[in-house]
Amino acid sequence: MSTTTTLVDITQAPRTASWSIHELQRHDADVLTSASLLNLAELCHLHIPDDKLPTLLKEVEDIIQCTKTIQEITLDDNIDDFYARSEALSTQSAPLRPDEALEGNCPDDVLANASVKHGYYFQVPKVLED
Repeated sequence: MSTTTTLVDITQAPRTASWSIHELQRHDADVLTSASLLNLAELCHLHIPDDKLPTLLKEVEDIIQCTKTIQEITLDDNIDDFYARSEALSTQSAPLRPDEALEGNCPDDVLANASVKHGYYFQVPKVLED
């Protein structure tokens, strides 16, 4: 039994996304409808209960509106101004402490406040069941 696989030439595949946030921006009223949200959930193999649909719809619309706001931000050629620091902060620098080696290997001091210990280890309650 032989199976043949058809290979797709990637040079002929579309190089643009199959969807765009700009398509959602074309509508001035509702950005997302209940039907389109349910369709999207079905494509993602998700079940949305009817009582959760209005809340989820509002949350997704808020995310899309936030995305719209971010897309509307335009930065000029002076992008350095966008990240510029204030004059007061640029004249001061944080003091650096000297880099010195500290003695380590003190398990007794580390475990002194442990409520339960086993040798040189913290003992914690089991979280996951077998």
